[in-house]
This record gives sequence, C-alpha cells and structure tokens, in this order.
Amino acid sequence: MGNKIKIGYLIGSSEIGGTEKMILTLVKNLNKNIFEIVFFCIKGEGKFTKKLKEENFKVYVVNLKKNPISFITLFFLIKRENLNILQSFLFVANILGRIYGKILGIKLVISSQRSTDPWRKWYHWFLERITVRWVDLIVSNSYSAREILIKKGKIPRKKIKVIPNGIEIPEKIVKVEEKDYIIIGTVGNLRRAKGYFHLIEASKIVIEKFKNVRFYIVGEGELKKEILKRIKSYNLEQYFVLTGYIENIYDYLKIFDIFVLPSLWEGCPVSLLESMGYGIASIATDVGDVPYIIENGETGYIVKVGDYKDMAERIINLIENKGLREKIGQKAREKIKRDYRVEEMVKGYASIYNKIDK
Repeated sequence: MGNKIKIGYLIGSSEIGGTEKMILTLVKNLNKNIFEIVFFCIKGEGKFTKKLKEENFKVYVVNLKKNPISFITLFFLIKRENLNILQSFLFVANILGRIYGKILGIKLVISSQRSTDPWRKWYHWFLERITVRWVDLIVSNSYSAREILIKKGKIPRKKIKVIPNGIEIPEKIVKVEEKDYIIIGTVGNLRRAKGYFHLIEASKIVIEKFKNVRFYIVGEGELKKEILKRIKSYNLEQYFVLTGYIENIYDYLKIFDIFVLPSLWEGCPVSLLESMGYGIASIATDVGDVPYIIENGETGYIVKVGDYKDMAERIINLIENKGLREKIGQKAREKIKRDYRVEEMVKGYASIYNKIDK
C-alpha cells in the first residue's frame, strides 16, 4: 500500500452523467497495483456515490449546498488521506481542489474541464484566472473546451492537456430488428444543456410524415416535468417514452435505429461515442468536439444548434434509407474503435500520474 501512488478525486456531483461514467471507467481500468484511489464527493449521496461504494472504493461524502461549513470538514478529510495527487472534476470542485492543494502542499494538483461551459458568468472566469496558478495541469476531455479555457480563462496552452473520452466498445452488437416502430433515441441527464425541446420540435415534423416512430429519451433530471408538459401540449404522448435513469445503456442502444444528440453545449459527449460505437447512425448538433467525432455525411450527420427542421430532415432521410443507416452506423463504429478506445484514455491519465515523484 505504501508504495502506491495515492490519488484523491474531488467530484462536484452525486448523480451519474457523462463525466461520472468516464470517471468510473477510468478508475476501474487503472492498475490497482500502482494506484490507490479515494473519492471526495461534495454534493451529497446519489447514484454515483452508491456505485462507487458498490465497487469498493473509499468514498467521503459531504453536502456543501446543505451545509456550506462542511468545506472545513472536507479540508481535514483530504489532509488525513496524505495524497500524492488531487484531481478535481466540475467547476466548484476545481476551485476548491486548487485551494486545498495549495494549502496542503499536495505534489500534483489537476483540474478537469468537461465541457465548453457557456453558462459561466464573469465571476466564474475571474475565479478561474486567480486560482489557476495553484494547479499543475488542467486535463480537458475536448479540444473545444481547451480553446475556451485559453480564450476566456487566459490560461497558457502548455498548462492544458487534452485526453478525449474513451469507451468500452462491445465486441458483439446485438440488435433487435423485429420491432413495431422505428426508434429514435437520445441519452443524457434531463437538463437544459441537452436541448431536448429542440428534439421535441423536430419530432412534430417527423411524426407528420411517419406514424410508426417512437422517440426514446433515456435519462433522469430536473427538467423531466417540463419535458413531459411540452410533449403533452403537442399531443405527442403516444410517440414518446421517457425511461428514467438506466445503468446499462446497451439495453436501449440495441433497439435504437437512429440516435440524436440535440445538445446546446458539450465537451466530448459520451452518449454519442456509445451510440456510434454500437453502430447506430447518429445526428448531433455542432457543439464541443462533435465536429472531430463525426465526419459529416460519412460517420453521421451534424446540424446547427437549435435547427430542429434540419434535424427532422436528417431523421426522415435515415428512416427512409435503411441501407444508408447501416452504412453510416458501420463507419461510425469503425471510427470510435479507432479513435476513442478506453485503453487510450486510461493510458493518457496513467502517463500523467506516473510522472510524480513520491
């Protein structure tokens, strides 16, 4: 135990979205003979903290929103663990991680950038700039997010390393072919960034032409009531299925004919990688690193953010051309297997961690 590199992950969430899925994938694939992992979660208990405990990781949980003074408790918990590396994820955790790392003299302090974050106000960028001097490295999951940090955060390019998300790609694809409907699916937490209202607008156009379609939204979140209300206002209840949170996404990818990512902003979207890796023809908005992931017209389609009419046209085109769906899906799978494998992501992080002098 004493010879291992001890890494603390400071996480600003308790539920499971793309960031949390990637963290789980990373820690399950890091060499346990070399690295010892401990988690500090600052948003209370949730599906993410439950999953970590099921995987037998050491997890400390505080809730800064309910009990702001617990940032002091958190400080002493981190101090107690005598870490070699402290890596933080998401904005509040990044700021805290830098402060704690500086005070405690932790040898390697890493922040993570997971999206392009257009929601940030001037004071977020102010905090970013004044604390960045206390971080050794920022790891971005996307090239687009790196450019935002350089432009708005005035952060030196040399301080940012891009490690794209990597996924575990099933060797065998199991598809459910005998279905009563063409299924158009999307996956993600039900929050504003995911742009679900544009998908609902697109669905109206698609449904005017095809009645044998169903739209599946896989995920849970604070916008669920608003999404259901919008669907009901258009009398589309029979055409939509909201599944709630699903642990094994492949249970649903196997029934999807088309995948749509209608996001307003992203970094390196995990759900898109998973759908393409499963050989599904996908349509995504031109956000984050989507233009790196999809070769437009070859491995999927890219549409402008909010352009639900173009989104609908692309969906209709793929519904009408099964051969095209299959061709794009196959090329997409080859692209993900080549460029977004979990082994490459893990190798990237391990190379950073291994450089530390214990």
